[in-house]
Amino acid sequence: MKLNSITSVSMPILSIAMLLSCGNSINPNPKEGEIVTVDVNNATFELVYIAPGSFTMGATPEHEGIDTFAELPVHKVQLTKGFFIGKTEITQEQWYAVMGNNPSSQTTFNEKKDVTLPVTDITWAEAKMFVKKLSEVSGHKFRLPTEAEWEYVARGASKTYSLQFSGSLYLDQVACFKQNSQGVSHPVGQFRPNEIGMYDMSGNVAEWVEDNFAVYKDSLQVDPCVVLSDTLGHVARGGCFAYKMNQCRTASRENYKPEEKLPTVGLRVVMEKE
Repeated sequence: MKLNSITSVSMPILSIAMLLSCGNSINPNPKEGEIVTVDVNNATFELVYIAPGSFTMGATPEHEGIDTFAELPVHKVQLTKGFFIGKTEITQEQWYAVMGNNPSSQTTFNEKKDVTLPVTDITWAEAKMFVKKLSEVSGHKFRLPTEAEWEYVARGASKTYSLQFSGSLYLDQVACFKQNSQGVSHPVGQFRPNEIGMYDMSGNVAEWVEDNFAVYKDSLQVDPCVVLSDTLGHVARGGCFAYKMNQCRTASRENYKPEEKLPTVGLRVVMEKE
């Protein structure tokens, strides 16, 4: 495949070919749910467009076993800019295609090497380095999601329902977690997606986001992103294969030191709309 190519699956084949020959542009007016693919060194990144919208963030009434310090008060959030976000967590194959290495401590599943496992054992700074280099080699602006963007997508964006897990009332339908994981992460995309086609936003591995950890405010937040210091704790979202059910809820938050490398933490990427 051609380095840095990008296609939009909802567009006619002729239009795609024209875009590829005209500077790798994408549809400037995508619809929510539209999918694009970006190819880098034979690794494909599949991303879904999320339109601007608003939601209630935090431990809304359907959530049980909440962390009152981290998840309250609930508050309204408005996201004014659309963005593309990865359908899955970044895999070991994708990481290798960009960075030329694989830091993950788990590289096999069912006793076989599997490059579709999520990449893990990366610091927050290394996650930032990955999106910076991906931007350079692809020609598109990639970054980590903000915490608010992450939760909006995990809740199903404009198609959100009152579910405490991403895509289901029942965690075992959508997530690899402590009760069904056998103590290891699973290849991405093996469980049912949520309402907008996103996989593993509950369970499998937690995902670094841009924000530093901070206590919520109860007022309306517009495009929030808490940036205090690279050396302070950063948030990882979604829970993981080693976590109990209540830690895999869409409102659950983890606060990690940015230098921590854990076999339970990876990342998902956002590509900004052009």
